[in-house]
Amino acid sequence: MNTFYIQNQQNLSIPEVTLDAHSGKCTISGNSYMEDTCEFYQPILDWIMCYTQQKQEKMWWDFKLGYYNSSSKKNLANIIDQLGNYQSSGGQIEVNWYYHADDLDMLEDVEDFMQSARISINTILYPSNRQETMFFKQKISKTI
Repeated sequence: MNTFYIQNQQNLSIPEVTLDAHSGKCTISGNSYMEDTCEFYQPILDWIMCYTQQKQEKMWWDFKLGYYNSSSKKNLANIIDQLGNYQSSGGQIEVNWYYHADDLDMLEDVEDFMQSARISINTILYPSNRQETMFFKQKISKTI
């Protein structure tokens, strides 16, 4: 069982991923709006399947996504469902989902994920200062 990395510092549409096989700590961070989300997320789903079958140890997941499109949302739901299945079969899971105060749509998505997978997700508000909030709003208004 190997640790899985996707380190991405140039393409803003692809998140960075760390799935640590030794500690069970997993992180998906950045944005997710690439062309073929199924191709991107399938190795992550495969890794989870292997980890839950081979290691059967506690997992900690941090989702730190700024933006994701609808096809990424479906794949993220699949990840949460798989984690929920692991938990319902006796596995230990802790999931943290970070969100920005002005992104209530993401918060609604997380609530839907929790209901669908019957798993508890800790929602954590990103700490932000005024400058970061202004930059975020300016970036959005320029793209419209």
